[in-house]
Amino acid sequence: MSQLDARKRAKLPKSAFAYVDSRGRRRLPINDESHVRNALARFGQVAFEDEAAREQARKKLLNAAKKYGIVPVGFITGQLESRMSEATAGRLVIDLGQVGTPGEFERRLRTALRDPTLSVLHWSDSAGGYLDGTGQPAVLPAAGTGRSVTVLERQGRPMTALVHDPAVLKNPDLVKTVTAAVRLTVENERLRGQVEARASEARTLPTGSVTFLLTDIEGSTSLLDRLGDRYAALLADVRAIIRGCAHRVGGREVDARADEFLGVFVRAPAALEAALAIERTVRERAWPDGVEVRVRIGLHSGRPTLTDSGYVGLAVHTVARICSAAHGGQILLSGAARDAVGRSRPAGLRFRSLGSHRFRGLREPQTIFQVAAPDLPARFPPLRTLATSDGEAAERAGELIR
Repeated sequence: MSQLDARKRAKLPKSAFAYVDSRGRRRLPINDESHVRNALARFGQVAFEDEAAREQARKKLLNAAKKYGIVPVGFITGQLESRMSEATAGRLVIDLGQVGTPGEFERRLRTALRDPTLSVLHWSDSAGGYLDGTGQPAVLPAAGTGRSVTVLERQGRPMTALVHDPAVLKNPDLVKTVTAAVRLTVENERLRGQVEARASEARTLPTGSVTFLLTDIEGSTSLLDRLGDRYAALLADVRAIIRGCAHRVGGREVDARADEFLGVFVRAPAALEAALAIERTVRERAWPDGVEVRVRIGLHSGRPTLTDSGYVGLAVHTVARICSAAHGGQILLSGAARDAVGRSRPAGLRFRSLGSHRFRGLREPQTIFQVAAPDLPARFPPLRTLATSDGEAAERAGELIR
């Protein structure tokens, strides 16, 4: 093919190009047979201003091919495949908004990307990893396994991963359109509740004897009044601290709403370790406008009932009451949690008995202990409870259980 330098190109009329955009820039020269063949090969690489311009250029190029006796089989096949891909992706944007289950979501993506082996994994904050459509933990395939991974993120955090045949990537335009459709669909709150398989995920939570950790931000209304719109970022930072501290010692997130966070642990010492790490990290953090963030924490051990929607039972209500009785910066344990920790508490840590207390909705009084450590606040106002028996006396005595 003879090369077109700038001088030769400038002398060609507009009719010698398959595409001339609105600014007069000329693309895809078709002045001779060799350039027509080249334009057929490069057609898919051109960014047209709109679909009408693309269609006009396509017709002009095909007429030029006919003039020179070229039968553009590959070009026509590629155009048909492109149109089919675009139509599939277009339908997918609509169809995905109507799916009812994670399985159906995955099946439609397999059809759109023409990969019957494709699987969809969804990130779970509570599990600290990806889950498949049934709510079971899943690991992304390693390099060299013959599988490719397309990861979708939300604000820098993992959201969804598509595990598929590497051949899918040969059509980047289709992949881009489909992943955009997936992102829009997963971002939809209604579908996210189904796609993240919360019911399936709940079934993976530990059963039997567990220890709950419940946190709450004291004075959150005052913080909201002071920070305004910036309070959302502060709350996100606090939750990130709590989640990180819980996950590092094997805890699982059960629920997070408003200013509260509920976690569950198989081992009581791990729950205590997470509570200590949360208080220390929050105290060391420099918060906006110099505000003081105080987190109160309650710990309780018991045998709750696990359902598809999470835990139910007296143990859940008990940890909620204990947390609500605490003050910012204070860690409270029930007698059951203290017994479950046993001798596994860190060196230098003590449990201060605050006596027996009655809580709203609980028939039996609970013996409450405060975690005492050299680097944590020691003095707090009386607990927020309905009534006490020997609580005030124990507080005055400052008894330490060794």
